[in-house]
Amino acid sequence: MHTDTGLLVDLVATLGIALAGGWLASRLRLSSIFGYMVAGIVISPFTPGFVGDVDRLRLLADIGVVLLLFGIGVQFSLSELAATGPRIAAGAVAQIAGVMAATWGVAVAFGWGPEESLFVAAAAAICSSTVIVKLLADRGDTARPYGRVSIAWSIVQDLVTVLLVAMLVAATGEGDVVRSVTLDSLKAVAFVAGLLLVGLRLVPWLLTLVAAQGSRELFVLAVAALALGTALASERVGLSLALGAFLAGLVVSESDLSHRVLGELLPTRDVFAVLFFVSIGMLIDPDVLADNVGALVALVLLMVVAKGALSGLLVRLAGQPRETSILTGGLVAQSGEFSFVLVGLGLDRGAVDNEVFSVVVAATAISIVLSPLALSGAHALVRAIEPPAPAVEPARPSRLGRRAVVCGYGSVGRLVAEVLAPRFEVVVADLDARTLRDAGSSGVAETINGDASSTAILERMRLEDCRVLIVALSDPFATRLVVERARAMAPDVDIVARALDDEEASRLRRLGANEAVVAGREVGLEMSRYGLVRFGVDARQAAAVIQRLRSR
Repeated sequence: MHTDTGLLVDLVATLGIALAGGWLASRLRLSSIFGYMVAGIVISPFTPGFVGDVDRLRLLADIGVVLLLFGIGVQFSLSELAATGPRIAAGAVAQIAGVMAATWGVAVAFGWGPEESLFVAAAAAICSSTVIVKLLADRGDTARPYGRVSIAWSIVQDLVTVLLVAMLVAATGEGDVVRSVTLDSLKAVAFVAGLLLVGLRLVPWLLTLVAAQGSRELFVLAVAALALGTALASERVGLSLALGAFLAGLVVSESDLSHRVLGELLPTRDVFAVLFFVSIGMLIDPDVLADNVGALVALVLLMVVAKGALSGLLVRLAGQPRETSILTGGLVAQSGEFSFVLVGLGLDRGAVDNEVFSVVVAATAISIVLSPLALSGAHALVRAIEPPAPAVEPARPSRLGRRAVVCGYGSVGRLVAEVLAPRFEVVVADLDARTLRDAGSSGVAETINGDASSTAILERMRLEDCRVLIVALSDPFATRLVVERARAMAPDVDIVARALDDEEASRLRRLGANEAVVAGREVGLEMSRYGLVRFGVDARQAAAVIQRLRSR
């Protein structure tokens, strides 16, 4: 039987070249996004050598977009989204109108037709949620004020894109604009409201039910089905995959298991997100860049400079601090996935020719390449005009450091928790929800359901407030990850870890553990102590002998 390995070949080649591009970009102190897009150019139909299948990779890239936006939705909350206020929403809409007007005028000046210029203007006016999320994740700034405002800004623009599609379809002579916009608006409102009303009641209950089975595979499947299924439903009603994924994540954020969802999602999300940026690079035709330099430069300036400056001004007018407005302007100064959708719609309807389509795609790709530089420039501007913050004393550990975190609630972790819980604040993390129910009823202050080696779960532990971290996991590989990541996140916490042998104990100490307890040796020492006592050796003397052996 012949097996078609085309997809596998494309995937392996793409990931390998993207790895090389990302590594080289990092060595040159550039954003990894730049390296991934260069990798896309290398495997595109416009350059010699290996050519990837654009359609196959775009499908995988869509999964990356869904996982990226789902993850950011999990880290958001309805209250935080509402806190951005109607003025931010109004500003996002005003930015679209302003950039569209300027771009339409420039496009007409280059000799493009009025309808063609309208599609180009719409493509230039929308910022990319995917790029925003990626840049924020790379900097660890998702929770900062400008990160929250920028995400809300992009989500509003995702919703406006639905209306733009209806208006552009009507403008090309295929329907009444008022009727199309009204129907699509009602459909969008109904979908969003229905998803939130039903999801907020159903999803937390469903995730808790699946987690109670104690199967990691079932939990991952539930998360994947929720993210991809909601994104698909969103697309079926005329909205975007990205918007549906974000809303699904927003619903999950109200669940007590949101941290575990995020922990299971992160590794897979990062792999698929790379494919999104590679797929954009595959759309860049170098010949188009050479033949349309003037139009290309003008569009890039509109997408980056004009959009960034106008956005920053509107955010400031919305009442946000100067730092937030500058950084938001730098972050949204690009175009992305919806630009391809809008200009592609014009190509399908005959309103945009192939050359103009290629110019817009190339300009959009260049704006994404420049986006890390725009954000870095915004940070530099903030540092130049904002006075440095006064030095503050580091925060003291909560409860005078009387807090312990136990990773793993098996026989070892259970014993440790029983000893510490009556005296100190103890937090227990374990993958088995049923086991954690026992911990919650035995005096443990808090239980965390999830993989302790996940960054999201470690962040939930609040290690900066912890006196000691006890890693009682039986899996040596998971133990290494916990020790290494915990030490990077909390340099001052004391870490004691369970090891299988002396070699593993040495490895854990090199990774950052203050102490590594070899389980087999401790069993042998305790049995030796018992033997000494049975032979009549005084209990204190026997304990001293064992302590000398332990120290040696």
